[in-house]
Amino acid sequence: MATLIQEKDETSNAESLTKKQKILTRVLAIANTGGQNFYFNYATILAVGIGATALMMAFITAIQNLGSALFQTFFGKMSDKIGRKLVLITGFVIASISTAVIAFLSSPIIFMVVIAIYSLGISMVIPTWNALLGDISTEKTRTKIISQISMIGSFFSSMILLLLGFLTDFLPFDILKKYRVMILIGALFFAMAAILSILISETNANKKNRKKSSFWEPMKDRKFLKFTGITMTWWFVMSFLWPLSPIVNASVNPTNTQLAIMSVVFAVFIAFGQWICGFFADKIGRRFTLVLGFISFSLVPVILAYSYTWTIILVANVFGGLGNGFLTVTLSSEILHLSKEETKGAYSGTYNLMTGIVSFFGAFVGGFLYDGFLNAYNSAFALKISLLIIAAIRFIAILPTLFLSINEKKKLDESGVEKVKLIDKKQPL
Repeated sequence: MATLIQEKDETSNAESLTKKQKILTRVLAIANTGGQNFYFNYATILAVGIGATALMMAFITAIQNLGSALFQTFFGKMSDKIGRKLVLITGFVIASISTAVIAFLSSPIIFMVVIAIYSLGISMVIPTWNALLGDISTEKTRTKIISQISMIGSFFSSMILLLLGFLTDFLPFDILKKYRVMILIGALFFAMAAILSILISETNANKKNRKKSSFWEPMKDRKFLKFTGITMTWWFVMSFLWPLSPIVNASVNPTNTQLAIMSVVFAVFIAFGQWICGFFADKIGRRFTLVLGFISFSLVPVILAYSYTWTIILVANVFGGLGNGFLTVTLSSEILHLSKEETKGAYSGTYNLMTGIVSFFGAFVGGFLYDGFLNAYNSAFALKISLLIIAAIRFIAILPTLFLSINEKKKLDESGVEKVKLIDKKQPL
C-alpha cells in the first residue's frame, strides 16, 4: 500500500512539475545543448589550429573525458542531497567562464589546463541534468519526455549555431578568429543556462524526507554493474576516434558556415534519432535500440576514412547523429530505470564516471595508433588506415551488448511473472 501511494505521489508531482516548468526546462535544454555544441565544434578545431599535434589532441580528449566524468558520482549524489538547482548553477558558471577563456588561448599546453576546469563544470551538469529529467517524468513517461526535451535542445541549438556560423563568416577576421567568436557565443549559452537554472523550481522537492543511501550504492547493484561493465567495452573502443575527429575536420579546411552546417546536420539527426528512438524502444526494447545506435556509430569512421571534402563529413554526421540520438535517450532511460528514486543522480554519475575512465585510455589508444602510422606513412594515408581499423574494432565491440540484450530478452520470455509485469507497466527492456 505504501509503495502504491509513493508511486501515485511521484506521478502527481512529476505531472505538476512538468506543466509548471515546461517552457523553462525546454529553453534550459537549448542553452545547455547549445553551449556544449559550440564548444565541441569550435574549441577542438581551434586546438588543432593553434598547433596541437595528434598526441596533444589525445591528451586533450583524454583530459576532457576523464575530467567531465571523474566527479560525476559525487556531484550526482550531491544533487540528490541538496537539490538540482545549486549544482546546475555552479556547473554552468564554471563552464561559461572556462569556455570564454579558451576563446583567447594560443597555447595547446594552457588549453589542456583550462579544459580540465571546463570539464569539472560539465561533470556537475551532466548527472544533475539527467536526474532532473528523471524528476519531472515517471517510469511510464520517462523515455518519451527525455526524448522530447533532448530533441528540442538539439534541434533549436543547431539552428542557432547555423545562423550564427553564417553571419560570423562575414566578419573581417581570419578563420581562427571566427572560431574564437563562436566559442565566445558558446560561453554566453552556458551563462544563459546558469540564469535559467536560477529561475526553475527545485525538482528534487522531497530530498529532505528521502531515505539516506550509500555513496557507493550503485557499485553494489549487480544489474547495474553488469550493464555498465558490458557497455564499457563499447565506450573504450568508441573513444579511439575522438582525438582524430578534429584532425579530419581540419584537413578539409572548413569555413565557419561549413563547420556550422556539419554541426547542424549532426544535431538534426541527433534530434531525429531521439524522436524515433521511443518507437524502437517500445517495439524491441531499450537495449536492442542501444545496439542500433552502436551500429550507426560504427559506420562513421568508415565514411571519414574517405573524406576529402566537407560534404562527405556531412554523410558521416548523419550516421553519427542517429547513433548519438539513440544513445542519449536509451542510456539515460535505462540508467534511470535501474536506479532507485533517491539515487537517480548517483547512478547517472557513476555510469558516466566509468565511461570517462575507459574513454580516457581509449583516446590515448587512438592518438598513439595514428601517431604510429605517421612514422611509416604520410598523414593522409596514416589517417585513413587508422580510421578503417577503428571501424572494424567498433563493429566487434557491439557483440557484448548484443549478447546481453538477447540473453535478457530470453529470460523475460521464460518468466511469466516478469512478462506480465512488463506488459502491465508498458515498460520496455
